[in-house]
Amino acid sequence: MKLKKSDISDRVVQRLTEYLSILKEVRKYEDGINSIELSKIMDTTSAQVRKDLSTFGEFGVRGKGYDIEKLIEIIEDILGINKVNNVIIVGHGKMGEMITSNSKVLGKGFKIVGVFDKDKKKIGTNIPDLKMEVKDVEVVGEFIKSSSENLETAILAVVKEQAQIAAEKLIKDGIKAILNMTTYKLELPKNIVVVDIDISARLQELNFWRLNIGSKED
Repeated sequence: MKLKKSDISDRVVQRLTEYLSILKEVRKYEDGINSIELSKIMDTTSAQVRKDLSTFGEFGVRGKGYDIEKLIEIIEDILGINKVNNVIIVGHGKMGEMITSNSKVLGKGFKIVGVFDKDKKKIGTNIPDLKMEVKDVEVVGEFIKSSSENLETAILAVVKEQAQIAAEKLIKDGIKAILNMTTYKLELPKNIVVVDIDISARLQELNFWRLNIGSKED
């Protein structure tokens, strides 16, 4: 199913990833689950669960709920992680190194196929866990074009002062989706998908609820 950005909210997709995580835990001791049980774990409503899943099709059986293994396969298919998705990393500073030193953090379905940086001291250095070397960022375009497999996703881990320029260059080179690990708010064409991972903002949000936990419970 091919959806337009206007057809679905970011929150629905986020909840899909949460459903998937929950289902993988529940399948350790159950074969099936219904929307009420799933909603309780998610701290939402059964109507919300059914609405989210029905956006992509009808997967449950009335009165019985969902076959967990089958629903996991369906959600993985929807998210496109039932196959390998190639990813490049641009910027091999502390954030980039954190990812390349433990690529399993990317989860199922994602494979780092190239790491790039502009620092001459880093170019050519070996990344043991990935069995590859850091390449010059200037050859990103050539690397993408010469790739035998579809390569449209990049993790941007440069310093924020270079984020906009780096992102624009990636788009020209053929990248269509960017995981932005910088604190800079990118201004890019609407047809480019960007997800921001602002750790500072998430910590601020976390700190607010820590200080106001009574309000959150209400």
